[in-house]
Amino acid sequence: MNPSISSLTPEKTMDIVLKAIRELIEYELAVVLSYEEDSGRLKVRKAAGPAVTRDLDNFSFSLTDRKDIAAIVQRKHPHLFPENQPHLDTYAEVIDFPEDHSCLVAPLYLDDKLQGVLTLDHHSCNKFTPQNVQLVKTLSKLISLSIAQADDKETLRKEHLAVTKERNLLLGNTSKVLNTLVGHSENWNRIKDTISLVAASDTPVLIQGETGTGKEVVAKAIHNLSARVSAPFIAVNCSAISAGVAESELFGHEKGSFTGAVSLRKGRFELADGGTLFLDEIGDLPLEIQPKLLRALQESKMERIGGEATLDVDVRVIAATHVDLRTAVREKRFREDLYYRLNVFPITLPALRERGNDVLLLAEHFVRQIKARTGRNDLAMSPESIEILLQADWPGNVRQLQNTLERASILSQGGLIEAKHVITGGASADSFCMDSESRQERDSRLSSFDQMVTIHLKKALTLTGGKIYGKGGAAEILGMKPTTLQSKLKKYGIQ
Repeated sequence: MNPSISSLTPEKTMDIVLKAIRELIEYELAVVLSYEEDSGRLKVRKAAGPAVTRDLDNFSFSLTDRKDIAAIVQRKHPHLFPENQPHLDTYAEVIDFPEDHSCLVAPLYLDDKLQGVLTLDHHSCNKFTPQNVQLVKTLSKLISLSIAQADDKETLRKEHLAVTKERNLLLGNTSKVLNTLVGHSENWNRIKDTISLVAASDTPVLIQGETGTGKEVVAKAIHNLSARVSAPFIAVNCSAISAGVAESELFGHEKGSFTGAVSLRKGRFELADGGTLFLDEIGDLPLEIQPKLLRALQESKMERIGGEATLDVDVRVIAATHVDLRTAVREKRFREDLYYRLNVFPITLPALRERGNDVLLLAEHFVRQIKARTGRNDLAMSPESIEILLQADWPGNVRQLQNTLERASILSQGGLIEAKHVITGGASADSFCMDSESRQERDSRLSSFDQMVTIHLKKALTLTGGKIYGKGGAAEILGMKPTTLQSKLKKYGIQ
């Protein structure tokens, strides 16, 4: 099946129909309003055309207050207001159209059930013809169908969320997804219970905790336990994007919208449509882009840079930070309204030093990963090295523990990780020397710093099979950026 067809949503169908109408009828504003049966109101669902304004996004009115529109709805036929027929403009509160402008109103029905109303407007008079009325009557049936399908989809989504929530509660901590969250301490089990609970909803989640506590791992677990598991999980590190490119990174841009925009580019919100967008280090998001993020969260709408069309996006946002956002709000570095929008369901991850013997379970987990990746089945930890792990403070948390064990596995030549291989603080040069060397030999080797660095880099590359980038790569093991590692390799002539 064509991917563009298989991903066709009711909202996208509305877009296509409105564009098709504009190719035949030159409107300046086309608005689809859906009917809310409980309240008897018409609410803007989709708007298109050069006269579109954001003031329309939350616009609605009651049919009880608009007898003229109610009469058209009751007749079930499109109505073209003649030039000499006085009427109150539908959007008089938000758009200033001339009194004699062209206006067409078409009721949207499906099987005699009112779905909403379609309106077309143009500043000029006599812009629409009776032939246009018949055309709109035909095409509006597709819009009626789209509204009905969207409503059915929302009903199914809510039912799916309810089933997912019940499933997660029944699974508890036995889910395979939760097995990736290694640890059984009391406070860590509470985190896993919380994940099972919140995963079944679509509410935003704010994950807080020190650096290295596993915020992205938790975010992925929430996604994998949710009804969105078959859709994308897109991660963005907000601290890695500058203010100049943040808007394009998140919302995309149209071709030619600025110098260097040689083609259309979809932003992370579009790429995550239907799935989950993980905004890591949200506290570092540039202040100027925060209002647009807030709108995307509140209204599920966005525009690409340089684009006229408003795009609907169905995205669940999970944010993470190691800084105190409340302090950032007080210092005017973070918008208060955005903070409260993100902080619907906060999760605070405990530091590794607060998780007791979880450090041993995590150490065993990372050692198994190293053995599976490198084939070093003899790799094991001595009692003395285990004692060091238990006594360490781990300011870098789980990430520091993982990097420490990766480094220890390189230093241990005989397969046994001993106490001298476990360097929990700054690495001493002695630690990188071969076990068989005497102290005097080590001292002589220390006279050549470049030689020591070369040996260490080659060991890291050997362990990773030459892999530099990504998880388990030499850059990650050595705790440096891949570009920095490449510069070092070039400097020391290492292939």
